[in-house]
Amino acid sequence: MSRPDRRWRPSDADRDRYAGAISQAFAEGRIDATDMESRTALVYEATSIADLDALVEDMPAPAPAATPAPAVQHSATRSSGIGVGWVIGAVAIVLVVMFAVLSTITSGTDSPEPPPPAVAAPLPEPLEPPEPPAPDPADLPDIATDQLGLFTVEGLRELWTAVPAAGHTDVESMTIFADRAYLVVRADSSHRALARFDYQGGLAMPAEPYRDLGDYETDAETFFSWGDVTPEAVMAAHDAMPAVTGLPDVTVAHISVDEDADGVTINVYPEGDTGIGYVKFDASGQLIRTY
Repeated sequence: MSRPDRRWRPSDADRDRYAGAISQAFAEGRIDATDMESRTALVYEATSIADLDALVEDMPAPAPAATPAPAVQHSATRSSGIGVGWVIGAVAIVLVVMFAVLSTITSGTDSPEPPPPAVAAPLPEPLEPPEPPAPDPADLPDIATDQLGLFTVEGLRELWTAVPAAGHTDVESMTIFADRAYLVVRADSSHRALARFDYQGGLAMPAEPYRDLGDYETDAETFFSWGDVTPEAVMAAHDAMPAVTGLPDVTVAHISVDEDADGVTINVYPEGDTGIGYVKFDASGQLIRTY
């Protein structure tokens, strides 16, 4: 079964299944109580499916079925049988030689030579014990694949929680699609610069360098604070598009949030050729103008 993207943020159902896998390992004696309590606590602190995988991948695998011991008794019996056979064979050879000597004495030199002594068959090589089976990897619980779309207030609230949790509060711009977003933020560096990162599946990816800031680009003109706009305002701008454009079936392609002469603005771009470039709203979701 193909597994979904390990970078997604886990749901409550995911956490419960992973906690169940850890409890099962404790019940089977593969981990102790302290290890179980530690892993279970970390399940509810994990921020991605990859974090949950890491909590169960290093648990000891279930013990393989015991391999039956080699049949020592049979080998010993065979060895004893072979020893008795050697004794009987040696006695037979002595009797044959004695009979040949007596025949030579009584019959003269024309008597045939005695047959060569019989050669015993070589002992069989001892059997190698079978290789023990390789341990099976620990079974991982199923992963819930439901994701919150970013054109819903629930999905936007999840985004608004993830970004500051990743350490980003000064934002230069943000572009939101139905299933993902990317943001340009203040870089965590020794000089003034911008960094860019992607957000998808409830998970903010690591930021990568974007560009340096010039001396003319002041912080006040470049960045807005993460709290200057809310998920509800972005959703209000999205939902206002049919009424604002006069197109009941209009579909939103993407939404951008940045700061310009009008302050922090929400710009909504319709899908397809509608005759409208984009519609600008203020930070509270109120219409400014249509372009």
